[in-house]
Amino acid sequence: MKVLFKDNLKSYLLIFLLSVIAGLSVIFFCEFPSNDLWAFSYWSSETFGFWMFSTSLIVLLSEKRKTAIINSIVYIFIMFLMTTIYKSFRLYFKGYTPFNSLIDLAINSISGWFLYSIIPSIICGILGAILWNGRKNNIWGKILSILPSLFILGETILLFYNVFLSHTKLFSAITDLIWFILYFVFLKNEVFKNANKTDNNLYCKFNYMKK
Repeated sequence: MKVLFKDNLKSYLLIFLLSVIAGLSVIFFCEFPSNDLWAFSYWSSETFGFWMFSTSLIVLLSEKRKTAIINSIVYIFIMFLMTTIYKSFRLYFKGYTPFNSLIDLAINSISGWFLYSIIPSIICGILGAILWNGRKNNIWGKILSILPSLFILGETILLFYNVFLSHTKLFSAITDLIWFILYFVFLKNEVFKNANKTDNNLYCKFNYMKK
């Protein structure tokens, strides 16, 4: 399997940049309604397909287990921190908070911002340490690498069912289907392709020994 994220500062800065872009995408879609056919806002608040897809790729394309843990923690932490700060400011400017200034808001909310961001990032770090075993060319590695696609597929089915039932969340359903297809292509090219090469090599060696 290829290595895209290495154990160096340049690679960690790239993950930081990706996490900022992910956070900005959540903030962008938060401004759209969540109760119409497309329900763009629902994608950023209650759809997990993209986060499962992107975090899984970050972990599986990391050079070392340590790198995978750091990458997943940074990616989720920055994204959650950006979005929770944005939502706090949004409530403040709409007059839904008791604070008189942004300084008061920050002082009284900073612990909550970090707590909200640290808990999911630690959980993702632990899961990333486990999922990284999917890089190994054995049966358990293949099973682990497939699990994220099963989650995305399950959510995709539920979302399309919701589209036909309540005529909403279409954007989330379509994007989840896209992530599932892309992840399937990744598995085919990076996981099972390597497995086929290994099987062919073993077969050739076996035939050579017979001769």
